[in-house]
Amino acid sequence: LPTADFSSVNLYSKAGPNTWPIVLVSYIYLPKDISTWTPGKAGLLKAFMDYVTGPEGQKMLPDFSFNAIPAAMNKWSTTWGLMTKPLTAFTNFTFETSTEAWVGQGPTVISSKRTSYSMWMLEEMDIALKASMGRLSAIESSMSDFGIVPLHGSGTTNPKNWFAKAMKTMEHQARVQMMLTYRAVGSGTGQTEFVGDAASGYKAYSHYGSGDIPMSSDNFAKLASASPPRTMLHLPFALGAIGIFHGVPAGELGAAELKLDACLLAKIFSGKITTWDHADIKAQNPGISVPAGTNIKVGHRTLGSSSTGGVAGYLNKKCPTEWSLGDGATVAWPQTAGFKAVEGSPGMQAHIRDTKYSIGYLDAGHGHDFALAEVALKNAAGETRTSKASMALGGVASAGSQAISSSAFPSDATADWSAVNVYDMPGPSTWPIVLVSYLYVDKDQSSTNPKTAAALKAFIDYVLRNRDGLCEEFGFTAPSQQLKDKSLTAASTIVYPAGMQSFVFETDTDAITGMGDSVISSKRHSFDDYERSVLKEEIAKLKAAVQTGAPAGAPPAVPSEEGTDAGLIISIIAIILSALSIVLGTVALCRRPAGGAKESVALAGTTYGNTAA
Repeated sequence: LPTADFSSVNLYSKAGPNTWPIVLVSYIYLPKDISTWTPGKAGLLKAFMDYVTGPEGQKMLPDFSFNAIPAAMNKWSTTWGLMTKPLTAFTNFTFETSTEAWVGQGPTVISSKRTSYSMWMLEEMDIALKASMGRLSAIESSMSDFGIVPLHGSGTTNPKNWFAKAMKTMEHQARVQMMLTYRAVGSGTGQTEFVGDAASGYKAYSHYGSGDIPMSSDNFAKLASASPPRTMLHLPFALGAIGIFHGVPAGELGAAELKLDACLLAKIFSGKITTWDHADIKAQNPGISVPAGTNIKVGHRTLGSSSTGGVAGYLNKKCPTEWSLGDGATVAWPQTAGFKAVEGSPGMQAHIRDTKYSIGYLDAGHGHDFALAEVALKNAAGETRTSKASMALGGVASAGSQAISSSAFPSDATADWSAVNVYDMPGPSTWPIVLVSYLYVDKDQSSTNPKTAAALKAFIDYVLRNRDGLCEEFGFTAPSQQLKDKSLTAASTIVYPAGMQSFVFETDTDAITGMGDSVISSKRHSFDDYERSVLKEEIAKLKAAVQTGAPAGAPPAVPSEEGTDAGLIISIIAIILSALSIVLGTVALCRRPAGGAKESVALAGTTYGNTAA
């Protein structure tokens, strides 16, 4: 009977070939005596129980991951008969499931024909959700079994735009979904994340690192602490100049350029010389006419960076008597009002551009892009010129060639390269502060996720072979063929997972083969790439118009009373609006699955390299 003690009831380990051994029963607890209830309340209880235990209610259970009860267990009719009802007749509610004119409007009718906006909206949302799930399933099917291909790196800020374009190009030209990212955090942080820490067992937090300095000896030694020990490769992929830029007004220089030799620069960056009218500065720049006592405002990087290491290494090599702050990527800068810590290359650009009487160091290409005033330095041959002038004479490439000739690079790519530098190389046109950009890669990739390993191999190939000429496009100097061959030879020794399906590049039409899952094809294009190319051309025209004083594309005309500035201003506004639309379009068209990815992406604390991604 429903009124009995049910405390010992359970459905555990019941007989039957298909029964599940742990089954629970859900109950509704009711008082037997409801005689004191109002007729309406008692009637609502009956209506509710009739619905829940009846066909309509039982059909709802699977939607909430429950199972309907067998007919033999449904004791509601018996239970209602045993209950003590109110003395007066209870209200008898009825259900209208199909239209009953007049009757359906009765006060005790619960009608399926009545609805509410919230119930309608819930139903619409349910329909939309099911449709979205169907589309998602279709997308997953169309992606075949390749899934998402993740690759994540971090390191020097200098090639961030080069890497960004390379990764976006690979994503657009691949048939499969690739997710390639690079955190521009500086060479020091790039080394730290590639090496890992004691908490990770010195396993990498990135799939590869990048820096404009070799791996430090301390970090290199930590790789041996991993279990199993790690062997890394240095893969040189570019050469770049570090320039010294300043914010002294041109009208106060008294000459076309500000000249500072290494020892004078060492005194400024170590805080020994603090004003622009110092006698040592005037001795090398006799025409300088800054206000008396004008303070020098030195900008320096906050975290370890390759540009810091380049400047410190150069000063340490050229003038150790005046420079005592070491040659590392991290320097203990003076903590005085004349020194300002900035974050990353953008921070340094802003400091030099926006601060009068400033001085700082920066990847030369970035400084040239912003038309920053540059300090002329003296090279090993005694020639004084800016990095821009030196680069025009092949001075950066010359430094690299001199380094190869002098065997500055170890023959073994897995050796400790921490002592390698290309500072103050001989030659009449060489620039004295030249950095070599490296990829830091684990030689053993056999335990890496095969898809990620394939993407890493393709990215290394793309960068080392300078596909699409991106090296020069972003202001770097490509390594000599000898140094390039050295990198490619080292990359060929990387051990990849057994059975890994490598990506290949299609540059000329290869029918059928070009449609393969693992083909990165130059024949695939995206609209935002096209729009950016159009925008680039328009900006070039606008720059030409600014130089000539005529609106872009306009025929020569006699200036009106108001001049020709109005058309030029309109052109500038149009270009800016176009740029904004491209940015928004790129975000909107970015093809990233919202869920259901078959490969996980990096989360905090996830390690990469010699472990499966």
